[in-house]
Amino acid sequence: MRRLVIAIDCDDVLLQTTPYFVDAYNLAYDTNVTLAESHQDTDIPWQTDAETFQLRITELMNTDAYRNLAPTPDTVAALQELAKDHELHVLTARREEDRQVTQYILDNYMPGVFTSLELVGFTGSKGEARARLQADILIDDVARHLKDAMAHGLPKEGALLFGAYPWNQQSGLQMDIVKCDSWADVQREIAQLAR
Repeated sequence: MRRLVIAIDCDDVLLQTTPYFVDAYNLAYDTNVTLAESHQDTDIPWQTDAETFQLRITELMNTDAYRNLAPTPDTVAALQELAKDHELHVLTARREEDRQVTQYILDNYMPGVFTSLELVGFTGSKGEARARLQADILIDDVARHLKDAMAHGLPKEGALLFGAYPWNQQSGLQMDIVKCDSWADVQREIAQLAR
């Protein structure tokens, strides 16, 4: 078996953060954003401008509820298994100011699983970061990050679109990338690539 370098997104791959943000945002700001609307390229569902939205999300990230978000048991089990044979990195669009809370979550729930935590921020390129890591695989729930990684040399079989979310259901078909609805799907694809 070949040892692979695997870059894994944090939000909605390691942790179910969008459901948390949608619920907490709706409660705090008296809105009714849905999961299906949450990844639209518009501020309309959030009923505010981009700057205010980012401030509100930062406030929600600075809560005990957010700090105590835990990965699902199947996520932890799959990552522990993968870490036995492969080198795992977290590659996230979180910002540098989110490093401490992100590292806390990784250390608390998945100690020793990841080699590094790479934060590219909201406007950084996961494709460039993946190339720098020389990762063979990128697992992400957002197709544009996989497309960016492929533009920076990631083979399409190494682009794994994770989750059965409203915002990524058609992306795999449109981009000819590998769709993995579950960690079992991810493990199966990685096993094939590691042969």
